[in-house]
Amino acid sequence: MAEIRPEPVDSPDARLLLTEYQAEIHRRWSGPPPAEPLPAEAPADLELAPPQGVFLLARLDGHPVGCAGIRTLDTAPNTAPGTAELKRLYVRPTGRGHGLGRLLLAAAEDAARSLGHARLRLDTMAELAEARALYTAAGYTDIPPYNTNPYAAHWLEKAL
Repeated sequence: MAEIRPEPVDSPDARLLLTEYQAEIHRRWSGPPPAEPLPAEAPADLELAPPQGVFLLARLDGHPVGCAGIRTLDTAPNTAPGTAELKRLYVRPTGRGHGLGRLLLAAAEDAARSLGHARLRLDTMAELAEARALYTAAGYTDIPPYNTNPYAAHWLEKAL
């Protein structure tokens, strides 16, 4: 059974998973190089830390297998109060196929609620069809773009 708990975003296990996530984005990106390419190592995303956010780490048998982050978004232009953003939902290839993505998504939604958010937004790449299928199955619907992420092709939101 997976154990999902908050973890400092700059912990060694979090850094490992975030760097793997970044590498997968690099591998799967099929478009032209964006003007601002992703760095080889994931930058520290301190917005995924309390009090404005949370970073969750999933472990199986004590080993890190997945992560997800939540950050407050309601200060962004054209964003309603009570809005959070899901960031860096990732499951290692060895952990896939066991429902960890669904468990991490549900834990992230619970974390967003506990931070007082009423809705959760996210963006995703066209190449991540399985992620989009997960979000759609969990009740996320398409919305107009809310950011200028050059890697994103889909923007989704769910009322919590």
